[in-house]
Amino acid sequence: MSSAPSGRRKRPRSAASIFQGSKTSPHGRDSERRGSGSDSAYQTQRALDDCKMLVQEFNTQVALYRELVISIGDVSVTCPSLHAEMHKTRTRGCEMAYQAHQKLAAISGPEDGEIHPEICRLYIQLQCCLEMYTTEMLKSICLLGSLQFHRKGKEPCAPPKILDTKVEESSEVPILEDTSSSPTDIQQHLWQVSTDIENTERDMREMKNLLSKLRETMPLPLKNQDDSSLLNLTPYPLVRRRKRRFFGLCCLVSS
Repeated sequence: MSSAPSGRRKRPRSAASIFQGSKTSPHGRDSERRGSGSDSAYQTQRALDDCKMLVQEFNTQVALYRELVISIGDVSVTCPSLHAEMHKTRTRGCEMAYQAHQKLAAISGPEDGEIHPEICRLYIQLQCCLEMYTTEMLKSICLLGSLQFHRKGKEPCAPPKILDTKVEESSEVPILEDTSSSPTDIQQHLWQVSTDIENTERDMREMKNLLSKLRETMPLPLKNQDDSSLLNLTPYPLVRRRKRRFFGLCCLVSS
């Protein structure tokens, strides 16, 4: 018995003929790769620019805090507004330091891989800023403690004198005693200074912990070099190494 020819099904010609319409040319694949590579490079550059801006803003906050620390003890600016401004600037600087560290850790890549020279520079800049920040906090603690000790020495044991407010008509400028250092004002100032010292010590401990974490998360090319070679990083290799001179760099501490 033979089956009728009309009952047979036609076989497909070949697999190539079926998927012929879905073939992609080599040029199309290359363009897709180039497009994905350019997008990745753009995102990396954008993240690098954001991190650079954060480090620069943190550097500015450190400089502002340093100016406020210098003002401690100056009679013309020693007031509650100075303490409030110092607390505000210090808190803002700590927030920027945390953000910069997170951004930098996100774009640094694998620990043992190739690292961009600009990322190396940002690591070193952030490290130097953190070291200076903790140093300025330590200075402020010492100055506030000295100011507190000075105020305690001036605390009067006897009640303040009652001033006679009667002034002769012929006198143009009345001579008054200094009543700015009343016992209530001194006690309030001592409490304010003690609170500032405690807050500064807490922030200094947090920044020291962040500095230790930054050194731990540094890529291997940065861990295996000293500070002098790190500061000489350039985007392109130098044919001749020039003699390095560190004039005017306040972030460097000579060993």
